[in-house]
Amino acid sequence: MNKVAIYIRVSTDEQATKGNSLAEQEERLRAYCKAMGWEDVVLFPDDGYSAKDTNRPHLQEMLSRVRKKEFNMIVTTKIDRLCRNLLDLLTIVDELSSYQCGYASASESFDTSTPAGRMVLQILGAFAEFERERIRERVKENMKSIVAKGEKAVSRPCFGYNIENGKYVINEDEAAVVRNMADYILQGMGARRIMQAIKGVKTKEGNPFTAEAINKLLRRETLAGMFVYNRRYVHKGKELIRPKAEWIIVENHHEPILEKDLFDKVQLAMNARSTGHRQADNEKWLLSGLVYCTHCGRKMIGRARSKPSGKVYYHYVCSGYMKKAECFHHYIERDEFEDKVIQSLINVQEIHFSLGAQAFEDKNEQLDTTVDVKGLNDRLKKLDNKMQRQIELYEDEAINKDDFKIASKRIDKERNEILTQLKQIEDNNSARMIGKFVSLVDDLKDDLVSQNRALIKNAIRLSVQSIDVTNGSHIDIKYRIFS
Repeated sequence: MNKVAIYIRVSTDEQATKGNSLAEQEERLRAYCKAMGWEDVVLFPDDGYSAKDTNRPHLQEMLSRVRKKEFNMIVTTKIDRLCRNLLDLLTIVDELSSYQCGYASASESFDTSTPAGRMVLQILGAFAEFERERIRERVKENMKSIVAKGEKAVSRPCFGYNIENGKYVINEDEAAVVRNMADYILQGMGARRIMQAIKGVKTKEGNPFTAEAINKLLRRETLAGMFVYNRRYVHKGKELIRPKAEWIIVENHHEPILEKDLFDKVQLAMNARSTGHRQADNEKWLLSGLVYCTHCGRKMIGRARSKPSGKVYYHYVCSGYMKKAECFHHYIERDEFEDKVIQSLINVQEIHFSLGAQAFEDKNEQLDTTVDVKGLNDRLKKLDNKMQRQIELYEDEAINKDDFKIASKRIDKERNEILTQLKQIEDNNSARMIGKFVSLVDDLKDDLVSQNRALIKNAIRLSVQSIDVTNGSHIDIKYRIFS
């Protein structure tokens, strides 16, 4: 005598209007079982679950009981009630078969106890998966269109925002916390210290903020009024990042909590802080993580040595020598070294005039900043191809020497015009970045001349990319102008 498991599923209330409600599925399947002479039936309903995977409570309960050999037949109204993914479908059917349990679909009129039934199952399963992929693509394209138009919010809000009438609206209480976090970062505090400073504040999920949650939040472009869609996707259970060219980035999507300039400074501060690693909060060494030995390429680390007199000497020493014995012993005295770096930053404002800032500013007004650099480079490649074709035609005697010269001059003229445009764009961008850097240092000047070593260290990290030291005496400072 057959003991049958009836499995019914509905993903949304909307399916009730399409004849797929749980009640209708149950009624049809009980009638089907009665017609087949199967009287011993058990119902397994999954209400509100998609068939995109098999993580459904009653499906898993049913399969668990199949493994105990409690059933020898599973029935559904349609294949897509069980699975939409062909691999999942075949996996389940194979498992059922290993426990001498068949599968039947009432609408498609077959069961897996016969070879023909198994063949039809695979064919119909393939169509079910094809339809699911079509639906997924349509939904995806529709979501992209909604995001690109900025019509409404298509994802849950991050900390700092609520969604009202389909729009992101600032939650002022949460936004105040976000602004405090940004201020703490710019003061040189790390995520762990910020976590202590905001102790008691809960995330959107109602959990205490962790260092990881703080870092992730402050990296969100949402805080700057932007919306980024299509950045992540899930493949085989793993979350992956798409190439940036595939992201959909909508500027001015909603009101920002952090203005763009402030958001950029926060990102710079977080990136700069990462160079210090474990010494990021150690005020004893202002340049930790920034100093490199030019002889071996390794970092130079802080070392303190005490003399019998009690006096302590502080130096930056090559870590290649200290840890690996791969370099020679050389060092640079801490206080004098750090003073030189600080003084160079205080004086670096003069770079604006030494590089002819006014001339650059004049160019800024004349140049079209919307020029497509990629388009210009593509035109250069096409010109190279044109020139190559002219050379081949000349070698094949398809054109004479005079025609070749005329074509070459025309191509060279066009190439030089493009190269001139690219050079102007490069100069213009360089001037803008130099001006931005000088403005940054000017904002940090009070910190640089203060007596607070934590503020000084943070200011240096924000403005210095790295420092190369040669023979413990010559230093070469690389600023964050072009980073």
